[in-house]
Amino acid sequence: MQDTDYREKLKKLLTQIEFCIKFNVPRWADAELPHASLLWQVPAFDGDGFVIDQLAIMNRNWSLRIMIKSSLHSTDDIWNHKDVKTWMSTSKSTILFVVGDSQSLKRLERFSVEVIMRLEQDELVLHLLDPLPNSLPDPFKLSTVNFLRQLAIQCLQRVSTPKTLGFLVKLNLDFRSASESDWYRLLAELMKHQPRVSIVLDLAIMGSNLREAHSLETVFSQIIQLLQDKTCLRVMILTGRPMNIDVNSVANKMIVGPLPSSRYTPTDALRLVRSPIDHQRYSKVCIARGRDFLDPPGHPSSPVPVKQSTSSRTNVENTSAQQADNTESCNTDATPMQRFDDSFKNLSIGSLQASGSDSSTRSTEQWFQMLGATTHEFMYKQEFKSTTPVKIAVLDTGFAYNNPQDKRSLRPYYQRIKRLANFIEGDPDSEAKTDPSGHGTAVAVQILKVSLTAALYICRVAGPDGVPDKSAIEKAIRKASAKPDKDSPGGGGWGVDIINMSFGWPYHHGGVRNAIEFARQNGVHLFAATSNDGLLGPPNDILYPARSDSVIAVDAADGLGEHARSAPSSSSQHSRGSRFSAPGLGVTSPNTDHILEGSSFACPIAVGVAALILEFARQSPLNKSPEIQTYLQEMPAMLAMLRRASSEKGPDGLKFLTPWKLIGKPGEDRLVTAWFIVDELRKEYGLEVGADVLPNST
Repeated sequence: MQDTDYREKLKKLLTQIEFCIKFNVPRWADAELPHASLLWQVPAFDGDGFVIDQLAIMNRNWSLRIMIKSSLHSTDDIWNHKDVKTWMSTSKSTILFVVGDSQSLKRLERFSVEVIMRLEQDELVLHLLDPLPNSLPDPFKLSTVNFLRQLAIQCLQRVSTPKTLGFLVKLNLDFRSASESDWYRLLAELMKHQPRVSIVLDLAIMGSNLREAHSLETVFSQIIQLLQDKTCLRVMILTGRPMNIDVNSVANKMIVGPLPSSRYTPTDALRLVRSPIDHQRYSKVCIARGRDFLDPPGHPSSPVPVKQSTSSRTNVENTSAQQADNTESCNTDATPMQRFDDSFKNLSIGSLQASGSDSSTRSTEQWFQMLGATTHEFMYKQEFKSTTPVKIAVLDTGFAYNNPQDKRSLRPYYQRIKRLANFIEGDPDSEAKTDPSGHGTAVAVQILKVSLTAALYICRVAGPDGVPDKSAIEKAIRKASAKPDKDSPGGGGWGVDIINMSFGWPYHHGGVRNAIEFARQNGVHLFAATSNDGLLGPPNDILYPARSDSVIAVDAADGLGEHARSAPSSSSQHSRGSRFSAPGLGVTSPNTDHILEGSSFACPIAVGVAALILEFARQSPLNKSPEIQTYLQEMPAMLAMLRRASSEKGPDGLKFLTPWKLIGKPGEDRLVTAWFIVDELRKEYGLEVGADVLPNST
């Protein structure tokens, strides 16, 4: 409630009541309030107080979950968990931490609402769910006292208490307290007349101060102690981040992982939550640094690989190698998924560097969560699905899919791979299904997490030594960019829309340069990683092919847009105007315990954003305009779209990709988004662009 006038009236009323009680006006302390709602409104809005309408948030969350009719948001496995069954049926006070990961965030959100709806018919249920209103003051997300305050307000709204002026004055004094222990006492006092109370708490409300959540077991244990068995208090605390909880007679912890399933359909794959990593493993991340795909052989910055920690799994015998399928459809492996807990066996290449702190990982996860809640929610409604997927070639070290562990971890992503080809001279295509370093696998998965319908074409262009083979790169670019032709040998090319190149070297290469120009002539967009050597790199601070005028260059940043210290200088003259940054720090590996860093992993995220733009243009209403589809193949058009889908942080003018700035603004209609895209194209190609689908407002 933001009504300042009403707040002032409440304040004036309270002053009058306090005055009368202070001077012992007869019977004032025992006088009944004319309106019961004043009992919570007066203390709640005293000073800078505020009230969060949790019923509205719960209804909003439930509506969103109903709107997504996907089996991947089923909560049956959570309800069937023994710890949930025990919590639901117990008559003793208890605390249950339900700890998920980024794959289960949406399911936990749905489950929290289901729990509330199931319980509130029979007992008092207090709850705090996310997302909170944007208008709330920042300190709310930083204070345990403030969420205890909101629980107390909910108690006053629903619990039968004395409706006297004296009780109101006492409550108001209690609400002014900043002491946590005072709030424990107040909550216990308000709940003690109820036989049973349940509290459902989503820790996302605590925002960046999640560290306070580790004290919640103590907070609620003290309240349970104060209740002295007069009230059965059940507390359920849900989080999508790792937590170290001491399990005891009162507090318990359960883990919610990926949804168990024996088969995924392409539609289901659209609904995979965006960041596939088991968050419990932050405490045991392998600290490893291998030579980056961007580092030239023998470069001084190329470090010696660090010996892997003892947390690596027992070796499992590989299955026999399968020949890469050259058909347009593949992958019917029905092996059930496991947690993503494999480790690298070989650290010869890849930007595999342990994060100095969890902050980069958290901020990158926040970026993906924002993407999911905005752009993905906006684009992937059933009625707007594109019939033509964006095709992306990934030139890298391959895709790991030749042992049972990788198959279980990566199967949902592998189903979206249309081709696997090996361009290293003398090696069979089946080698593209191997990836000893994991670099290419991680790069491919980043694309698939951003664009939920893109189809990938995996091109192995690095040999066993992990060094990019320029001849293989040239051949791969030409094969990927050429149009399909049934009459030509090999059926022509693949006709991809975008090429990802997470590699580089100091100097240009004639064959690769010619292949890049061939790709551009065919309307293919090319993206490349810049460098990970900061100001200490080789003679050219931005490596080739990223510094080519025909390639879009990508730097690494954290999820909040802070440029990586390892990124090239912002004042570099290379790639000026066609250079962007994306999350490349604290990136979670899809099938190991590693945290990945470098522009190698920012580049595929930028590619995914470009794919989202092309995909939106293939949805209604822009799909009705062949002219728009053609213009979006032009590099100036794509650069204009990416600038629209990015933000500047700091004076250097570098653009950090935030796709929700273009696609997925809250409350924005699809026609408005389509108009912004057409407007950018009109600036470059004339006012008649898109007139067949959107009239020219001028």
